Amino acid sequence: MLLKISLGLAILVGLATLYVTHVQVGGKITQLNNDLTSTQGQLTQSQQNEQKLTADNKTLKTQLDTTTKSLADATNNLAQSKALAREQTDRANKASKELLDVTAARNQAQEELAAWRAFEMTPDQIRNNLGRLRVMERQNEVLTTDNTVMNRKVKGLEKELARYRGDVEPDPTLPAGTKGSVVAVDPKYDFVVINLGGNQGMVENAKLLVNRDGKFLGKVKITNVEPDRSIANVLPEWKTPGDEIMEGDQVIF
Repeated sequence: MLLKISLGLAILVGLATLYVTHVQVGGKITQLNNDLTSTQGQLTQSQQNEQKLTADNKTLKTQLDTTTKSLADATNNLAQSKALAREQTDRANKASKELLDVTAARNQAQEELAAWRAFEMTPDQIRNNLGRLRVMERQNEVLTTDNTVMNRKVKGLEKELARYRGDVEPDPTLPAGTKGSVVAVDPKYDFVVINLGGNQGMVENAKLLVNRDGKFLGKVKITNVEPDRSIANVLPEWKTPGDEIMEGDQVIF
């Protein structure tokens, strides 16, 4: 009888324990299921947030790339605009200078025109008069040359006549204040070339003094006369020992 009672109590205790365990484990399982569901929801939300963040990052990167390209384009456009502005400024400065030059030329032309108008002649009359003046100048040059040649011939004839008469031929005279310089020297044949010729009144057999810085060096005698230069022999009796005539020395009459 006691054994039955003990066995019944053990069964009751086991059942109670099983009930309690079932109630506790069931509650724990329910809590775990709820936690799992919540965690899965949070994971899903996190994944959705991650996908959205990734999409936002792609959008921001695209916008950044677009902004960077726009900035580069804007920088290039700014540089081109500055270059164009400099070019336009240079053109404006050049145009301003050209305008000033043209204005100055116009003013000068107006002044010259006013000066010509003071003569009370038309431009055609002025051109004709200038043409006649140039012709007369050329004719005057020809006459001057002819006169020089004729003077040389006269002097030559006078010399010839003096020879035939047996007269002593005096040294020719030159224009007062005649000055020139030696442009070439030939020490071997003892002659020099001076920068004075027939156009300056030089004649054959004329004698000139040679000096350097006021120091007398000797005398030369004209032997050949050209329009703008003459050849002269160095007179040995007038040479200064130790002082050779050189290029640049002065000749005077």
